[in-house]
Parts: sequence; C-alpha cells; structure tokens
Amino acid sequence: MAARKKKPQNLDPELQLLVDQEAVLRAQIAVTAAEPERLRRQYEEERATLPPTEDFRDRERRRAFEELATRGKVRNEHKSQRRSLLLLVLLLAATTSLVMWGLQLMRG
Repeated sequence: MAARKKKPQNLDPELQLLVDQEAVLRAQIAVTAAEPERLRRQYEEERATLPPTEDFRDRERRRAFEELATRGKVRNEHKSQRRSLLLLVLLLAATTSLVMWGLQLMRG
C-alpha cells in the first residue's frame, strides 16, 4: 500500500493555504494528464461509428408509405371480397330461382 501523507493540523494559515492550493493543483494535473487518453478514445469511437447512410430518410419515408399503402391494399381487398361475396349470393339466388321456374314449367 502506498503511504499517505498526513496533513499537519497546526500549520500557519499561509502554509495551510499553500497546502490546499497544492492539493487543488495536483487534482487539476491528474485531470489534465488523463485528457489526451480520453480524447484519443473519443476519436477512435467516432471513427468506428458509421454515420447514417445518405438515403436513410428516403428509406424511412418509403417504409412508412409502403406500410400505409399496404393497409390501404388490405382494406381494398376486404371491400372487394365483400362485393364478390354479395355477387355470389345474388348469383346463387338467381340460379335457384331459374331452376325453380324451370321445374314449375316442366310440371306445368
């Protein structure tokens, strides 16, 4: 373990002021000494991070449009199927009525 310096308790006020200023300076030196390493890591991280591609906004806009268009297509398809079902029911009713009419003519 590293030996710690003990602060003398009963120092002259000017000497105490110098000791405090020295402690502040040592803290600033430690922070400043670590700054180049922090800047280097930040630079490396920025270089390793890919920027968004130029067509990112276009792709987002296209995806949103296709999602809306797909919902519209689904709605249109449901509407078309309902219309087709109605036409099928009408066709079956017309066929049934023609068969019944034909049977009545044959009995006739």
